[in-house]
Amino acid sequence: MGSYSGVTYVEPPDSGEREYTHVVASVTSSGSTTIYTPGVGRRVRLYWSYALNDPGSSATPLIKIFLGADEKFRVFALSKRQQVTGPVNGALIVNLSEAADVAVTFLLEEVP
Repeated sequence: MGSYSGVTYVEPPDSGEREYTHVVASVTSSGSTTIYTPGVGRRVRLYWSYALNDPGSSATPLIKIFLGADEKFRVFALSKRQQVTGPVNGALIVNLSEAADVAVTFLLEEVP
């Protein structure tokens, strides 16, 4: 609680939400594209994953999302809230079966 110019205000309660690193990219090449590499000895922990092909595109690639060598998702479109942790030093990689314009967004953090 505080006051300003004689008006009392109350701080809103903490929602309990944590702040994560937002990683956004456009993936356009077929094959694997590294989106995020954790620091040495760290792992990537995903909390939210989003990938969507440009709806105006004639290409519809299969989208594979990897943490290190571990394939976590294989989709044509994705909007998923799920905690997934990769291996130590494992990069976040998006693989497209064909060239296209795929927008990706990940909410993540690095963990030991």
